[in-house]
Parts: sequence; C-alpha cells; structure tokens
Amino acid sequence: MMDTRTLISLLKTSTTSKSLKQGKTLHQKIITTGLQKNIVFCKTLINFYLSCHSYESAKQVFQTIENPSDITIWNGLISAYTKNHMYNEAIDMYKSLRLNPYLKPDSYTYPSVLKAFSGLRNVNEVTKIHTRLIKSGFGFDVVVASALVGLYAKCNRLDCATRLFDEMSDRDAASWNNVLSCYYQSGKYEKVLELFEEMKKSSCFEPDSVTYTTALSACARLLDLNRGREIHLEVKRSGLELDGFISSALVEMYGKCGCLMMAREVFDRIPNKSVVSWNSMISGFGLRGDVRSCLELFRRMNSENVVPTSTTISSLLIACSRHSKLQEGKFLHGYLIRNGVEIDTFISSSLMDLYFKCGRIPMAEQVFESAPKTDIITWNVMISGYVSAGSNFKALQIFGDLRSSGVRPDAVTFTSILPACSQSAALEIGKEIHQSVVENRLESSEIVMAALLDMYAKCGAIDEARKIFDELLEKDCISWTSMITAYGSHGKSAEALEIFSKMEESKVKPDGVTFLAVISACSHGGLVDEGCHYFDHMTDKYGISPTVEHYSCLIDLLGRGGRLYEAYEILDSTPTIKSDVGLLSTLFSACTMHGDIHLGEEIARQLIEKDPDDPSTYIVLSNMYASLGKWREARQVRLKMQKLGLKKSPGCSWIEVDKKIHSFLVEDISHPYSGMIFSCLADLFRHMDENESTMPQNLHLYG
Repeated sequence: MMDTRTLISLLKTSTTSKSLKQGKTLHQKIITTGLQKNIVFCKTLINFYLSCHSYESAKQVFQTIENPSDITIWNGLISAYTKNHMYNEAIDMYKSLRLNPYLKPDSYTYPSVLKAFSGLRNVNEVTKIHTRLIKSGFGFDVVVASALVGLYAKCNRLDCATRLFDEMSDRDAASWNNVLSCYYQSGKYEKVLELFEEMKKSSCFEPDSVTYTTALSACARLLDLNRGREIHLEVKRSGLELDGFISSALVEMYGKCGCLMMAREVFDRIPNKSVVSWNSMISGFGLRGDVRSCLELFRRMNSENVVPTSTTISSLLIACSRHSKLQEGKFLHGYLIRNGVEIDTFISSSLMDLYFKCGRIPMAEQVFESAPKTDIITWNVMISGYVSAGSNFKALQIFGDLRSSGVRPDAVTFTSILPACSQSAALEIGKEIHQSVVENRLESSEIVMAALLDMYAKCGAIDEARKIFDELLEKDCISWTSMITAYGSHGKSAEALEIFSKMEESKVKPDGVTFLAVISACSHGGLVDEGCHYFDHMTDKYGISPTVEHYSCLIDLLGRGGRLYEAYEILDSTPTIKSDVGLLSTLFSACTMHGDIHLGEEIARQLIEKDPDDPSTYIVLSNMYASLGKWREARQVRLKMQKLGLKKSPGCSWIEVDKKIHSFLVEDISHPYSGMIFSCLADLFRHMDENESTMPQNLHLYG
C-alpha cells in the first residue's frame, strides 16, 4: 500500500507537471484510502487543481473541509480566482471568510480582494473596504495600500487615489505605477512626467516596463519628442528588455511626434509584433497623411496572420478621412463586408466621417441606417457631418430623432448642433436646445455655453447672449469675440468696443478673429477712424499680420464711409491683396452705394478681366447704371450677360414658424402652402401697383 509521503510527493510532481489525469488518479487513491479529509492532502489537492485551472474541482475539495482554519488555503483560492478574472467568485470567497468565526483576512488576503473589486469596478464597495482596512490596521501595509490605490483608480476615483498615494509613508513599484496611471487617465500628462522624475529620485525602486510605458505614452500625448528620446535612452541604459508594451509605446510616441523613421526602426526590431504595435505604426503614418504606407502595413499585418482590431480599422479610416482618400476608404469598407467583420460604433463612425469629408452624404446616411445607435458617438458624427456639409435642416432633424431615441446627448452633441441653429437663424429651436442643455446638466461645460452664446449672438438674441456671457466662469478669447460680434453685427458698435476694452483689461489676448469682429463693428456703426485705429492697433500692439479677411473688413469700412479712393489705394499698393477678387468686389459694391461710376467702371473692368464668367459683376454694374439713370448702359450689360449665357444663381431663403423651418428657392412651388403664399404675394403686388408713390425711384433691375 502506498504511504502518505509517497502520495504527497507524487501529487506535488503532478502539480509541477500540470498532469491533470495523473493528479485525478492520485485523488481517487486518496479517497479510497480514506484520507480525503486530511488537511495536508486537501491543501495539496487544492494547489494541484488550481495549477491545472480546474477551479470547480479545487472548490469541491475545499468544501469537504469541515472547518478550514488554514488562512493560506483561503488566500490561495481568492488569489487564483482574481488572477483568472473570476472576480465574483473571489469576492464570494472573501465574504465567506469574513463570516468564519475562527479566521480573519490578513495582509495576503486583501491585495487579491482589492484587485477583484477593481476588476468589477465596484464603486459602492470602495469606501466600505477602505474603512475596514483602516480599522483592521492593514491600511498601512504597503502592498495593501498600493492595491487600494489601484482600486480607486479603476473606479475613476482619481482624487482619492492620488490623495491616498500622497499619504503613503512607504511605497512600492506598484503604487507608483498605479498613481502614474491615475494621472494619465485624467489627462494630466505633465504630472505623469513630473511624478516619473520624482520616482527615480526618491524611491529605491527602479522604473519597470509599466512605468516606462506610461511615461512614454504621456510624451506621445504631449508631443514631447525630446523627453521621449531621453526616456528611450534611459530604457537602453537600464538594461531593461524592450518588451511589447514599451516597444508599442515607443512606436506611438515617435509616430505621434512625426519622427516616423525612428518609429519604423523600433517597430522593425520587435520580434513578435502585437496588434498594438501594428496599430501604433499605422496611426503614425496616418497622422502624416501617408495613406499608402498605412495600407501596406495593413496588408503585411494580414499576411503575418495578425487579426486587425476595431482600432486598426478605425485608424485606417481616420487616415483616409483626414486626407479625403475616398477610393482607399471604400476599399476598407469592402474589406469589412467581404470578411464579415462586425462594424461596431467606432468603425461605423469612422466610415460616416470619411464619407462626409469626401462629400458622399448618401453613403454616410446608408452607414448610419445600419449602424448601432445606442452610443452617442454615432449620432454626434452624423450631426457634425451634416453641419459641416451645410445641411443644417437635416442636422436638426437628426437631433430630433436622437431625442426620441432615448440616447443621452453629451457636450459634443450640443456643440455640434448649435451651429446649425446659428447658420439657419433658428432661434426658437435654439432655445429648445438650451432647455435640453439644462436638463442634461451641462451648464457648467464651457464649450457648450460658448456654443450657446454664439448661437444667440448670431440669431440676434443679444440680451440672451449677454446673459450667458456674464454667467461664464471663465471667459476665453472665443467667448469675448462672440459677444463683440453679436453687438457689432446688430449695429451696437459702442457696446462692441466697450466689450473689447474690457477684454483687454482682463488680460485675455485678442487674436485675428477678435480684430475682425472689432473692425466689422466699426464698419456697421460708421466709425471709420476708430476702425482704422484698431487695424493699426492689431499690428502695432499685438503683432498680428493682417490677412485677406482683415483687409476685406478695412476696405468695407472705408467703402461704407465713402472713402473709396483711400480704400482703392490700400488695395492697389499692397501686393498680397492687389489681385484679390473678393476685395475688389467689396469695393465695387461700395462704388455702387455711393454712385461713383468712374471708379466703379474701372473695378468692374478688372473683375471681368479676372473672372469673365461671374454673373455677379454684371448684375452689380447693371444696377449701378440703373440707379444713376443710365438705362442704355444698363441694357448693354444685360445683353452681354445674355450673349455669354450667364445667369444669376437662384437664391434661397427660409423662415422659422412654430419651431419648424420653411425654406424657399426662386419660383419654388414645392411648399405645401405654395398656392396660398403666391396668392398673398399677388395681393401685395396689387396693393403696391395701386400706390406707386411708395415705389423707390432707383428700383434695381436685379436683386
């Protein structure tokens, strides 16, 4: 008969070799000899089954022990469950241990339990278990405290994690890595690098693979190539092996910083490239706009049997989208369909963005129809796509569908949809969206409130815009500029200049767009000298070089003020703008306003010479002749237009009634109430004919 020592020895051998069949045979032998309740055999059997990942069998052996009083057995099971992501089982075992009258969790129990709670991101239990650790005295154990920092981090309680770390008198490598990860997750990349340096100076622990990976990732986010290179050299000097994590972080850092040669060098030296490494390299080439290299890497990836992830496809599609590579994007779309790849939220959003950027709106709509609509990202891409394409009415319609879907809008949703209201002057819908912002508790979001301010300003609701402006906790350059624009575009030049003065007092530095708003405000208010002063102020005090847009404002300012030849002299003497058709057109309109036919004819000649197929020049010239009673010249211009086959593009107008937008084109009969509308117009014309004295004497021939 086999003695107990031999059985134990054989069982330990089975544990080392992970021979499940042999171990089960020995287990049967133990049962037949009546030793199945012997604590030594039970402990050895549990270790054996855990080594073979046979957790159910290990649990069954554990349950045969009448009073399991050895804490190491409990700890072994809890640890095994946690390591294998069986978090609920680990927590159940911990709860049973707490009910045991003879045993209490120790410093080896809690790290595994805390990791189990981390895996489940169980926020409700964090404070409870922290309190229990303090009461039991284990909160001061460095390994336990480090695991607790990790738990707070995983539950997004980053403030608690960093505070706990600061209070730790003794720290291990894991605690440093956990807090570095905390700061990285919260976007505080400078703090990650600051703490990385502190770790090297104050700790007896050398940075490990996790530390270097986090630090390099922070450099990538900050686009800090020099610091990234220094850390790369530190890794080399430390003798630490460039594992997959560090290598991928290096590829990402060099790629994001535009140093693709170094990224490729590191990438090519990785023996077994993970999908993360491939993704980092593809993303690097995508940022540079090298879509061809991205696709070559994708083909290599497939040939080396590396299965692409959602991130891979999204990175490729983003590269195509960013550089409007429609054919390449369609190739990827076809690849997804041919290979039956599941199109998740990120891929569908990237596809929609691609088609919008390439002007293929119907294709974006098709993707949206078949995409999962449970994530706000999908809706946001569709709304912003429509707005960027100028399809504001469709964007508003999609936003209405979103509200009916039950998906909660976020800050991006509102900053995307509010410009649609601004561009459509849909004030009532804008007010409704404002209410939705309040309902979703986003009044504290600076970007949302800035978008609301811009919407009210552009819709002419100055009082509402000012109210939001005054309530902003932090006023940046954009919010100041929006308020200046609001006042200026509605003829309140004095108020616009007062806001600009307060902006300068607040030490917020104005940019080129701010000065466009200021000079435009002067133009609308007839403040010619003040406008010229601010134009000089922009260059002299702030060193902002005037762009075509600034000159356009200046020409418009001088033109409205009747200083036509001064405007023409600026235009003629500035080489960078001398041939600009837009500026010539602005001055041409001013000549028409002031009836200066001599300068008007000269500018018209230049415009026709530069763009003979633009009908607007002929229309303005004809109107100018008509306003001065030069009917023969006006008729000649019209005949020339007819001879050249030029026609004015049809205008479009719209009006918001009861929160619904109605749009009209010239001679448009598509509106359901067109009959009534045209009947009303006929009545108006009839009244106008009956009272000809109300007709202007200089009625233009073209609108």
